[in-house]
Amino acid sequence: MPTAYTRGGIITAVLVAALIGLLAGIVIQGLTATSDVSWLQLSALALSSAFAVKVADILYQEFRRRKDKTSSATKFVDEHLDPLLKSADEVVGKLHSLATEDFKSLADKELALTPVADHDFGSLLYLFGRLWARIEILKLEGLAIAISEDPRGAMLQSFLACLESTKVRIVDRTAQRAIGEILMKATPPRGTMGYVEFVRSVETSEETRRWIEPLAHVFRRTHHTEDRQRLLQYGAVIHALIDCLDPRHLVTSDRPSNPNKLSERTRKALRYRVFGVYLTFVSDATKYVGKSRTRRRSTNA
Repeated sequence: MPTAYTRGGIITAVLVAALIGLLAGIVIQGLTATSDVSWLQLSALALSSAFAVKVADILYQEFRRRKDKTSSATKFVDEHLDPLLKSADEVVGKLHSLATEDFKSLADKELALTPVADHDFGSLLYLFGRLWARIEILKLEGLAIAISEDPRGAMLQSFLACLESTKVRIVDRTAQRAIGEILMKATPPRGTMGYVEFVRSVETSEETRRWIEPLAHVFRRTHHTEDRQRLLQYGAVIHALIDCLDPRHLVTSDRPSNPNKLSERTRKALRYRVFGVYLTFVSDATKYVGKSRTRRRSTNA
């Protein structure tokens, strides 16, 4: 049977099939009371009744399968969404602080991979790495789950696709996946390593430093406008993710955005590519993009 039935459509079909079976049974009883009915007619009515019952059973099983599938997706999203949102919230908070000061705290610093000596830089690397670890956990444990069956899961998939797209991501997918795996605990229940453990790994493991380096390189280049704008665009998408998936801000902070820090090129990229293609369901894109120059001029006039 096709899987495109809605819940109401399946229930209606079951009731119709059951009604057909009931009517067929009544007709059979009426015909058997007469002497001029043939066995061929009786057989045809009996078969139609059996067919109706079978159709009703198939449709009911399809309804149960779809219901169980949706229930599994909802349970999975309930379990994994809050930790991911909390990690995303800290990244947005850090990027908001950096944007407010125009990334000056990162300027004129060596930003070497020595987090013991530079806690601010170490914390910045850790926050991004932990978010990517949460994304990797979601992907690994959700291999057998169709999370799009849950509305929040469908939105989350769209956000992750956007964040990992060529024009939005800040490192390539391989580097992001590797950094996420480094901060992910190997043994179940899967979680993320603490900050002290992360610092120890960076200080003592050449492999960890090699994989973290692409992310560190991003922050070393924040004196370039293009690289700052790339980070601000990435932060705007994560900010929208938080607002959409935690609209009441039960586990995250309700922060203002920094559209005034965006270049016109970044505004257009967000308006037409990010919110115009990937995230069309975001209702208040203006919060992250700001008003267009045309609208601002007409308002001032």
